[in-house]
Amino acid sequence: MEEKYDRYECQLSEELKKEAWKNLREDENLRDQALDQFREWIKKHPKIKKCRMDANFLMRFLRTKKFSVPDACQLLEKYLTTRKVLPELFDNLCLDDPVIHHFISSGSVMVLPKPDKHGRLVITFDPEHYDVNKYTTVDGIRATNLILELASLNERAQICGIAHVMDWAKLTLPFIGMWTVNQIKNFTRCWQKTFPLRHGAFFFVNMPAFSLAFSKLVTSCLSEKLRDRIYMVKNWENVHDDLGRDVLPSDCGGKMSRQEMAKKLMELAEKHREEILALNDFDIEVSDSDLNFGNSYDADLDSAIVGSFRKIQVD
Repeated sequence: MEEKYDRYECQLSEELKKEAWKNLREDENLRDQALDQFREWIKKHPKIKKCRMDANFLMRFLRTKKFSVPDACQLLEKYLTTRKVLPELFDNLCLDDPVIHHFISSGSVMVLPKPDKHGRLVITFDPEHYDVNKYTTVDGIRATNLILELASLNERAQICGIAHVMDWAKLTLPFIGMWTVNQIKNFTRCWQKTFPLRHGAFFFVNMPAFSLAFSKLVTSCLSEKLRDRIYMVKNWENVHDDLGRDVLPSDCGGKMSRQEMAKKLMELAEKHREEILALNDFDIEVSDSDLNFGNSYDADLDSAIVGSFRKIQVD
């Protein structure tokens, strides 16, 4: 008997339906056709032995790639491969992990409760509570991966994308010294090439002079398209103009405290706890050479390490 799969139950607001059409040309026919083709590809894939094929899961990849089924298939394969090859970055992504609990509860890394003026979700990073004597780079990556998974569940993020805001005011030399060039390369390759998310903008705020080289290294590891979406800004007014003031924590000029936002985020993480843990219920055959992010991309990356930012905005 032919397997039956769920249909996508569209419960989008009228606003998001309009955004989905404007950004992705998404409608019911396109969704159904793309889901059918995607599932057929998964069933015939020689290395994918087990994978979720429900509509909610697959729509993340289709929307990220604007319903290009071949591109969505490639993204899914890289997503599963990354999780298989680097389990230490994805296992037990929940608040039971005391390190993840620390980073989320302190507001070090957050997905904010309100969208920005463009409808995007906003992810923030603040290194104030990153004690380099207690926490490793892997600890920070794991907490960030939980945030990225939570963001990818959100249909607004799937349709409108996300904006990143990094507050470097409390950046320290020991924090920078934790990261090797290879770690930075691998981390940026991992999240930009495997997570089903559309990255709309990156704001680096209040950068101390000593962090310039570090920030250039991080951003040079992004693809050319993403480097074109980078903004270095001197203060929060520049961010307010683009994202809106109210979306940010009160210490960044908004109304809601960072502690209150962190509490809401912890509630969200607990609500989706089982769903995120279940993302590890898959199986794909991998080899040492399978985690490949593309030769042309790697060439661009190596040539860009000493490059400059494409966009610089100052007050």
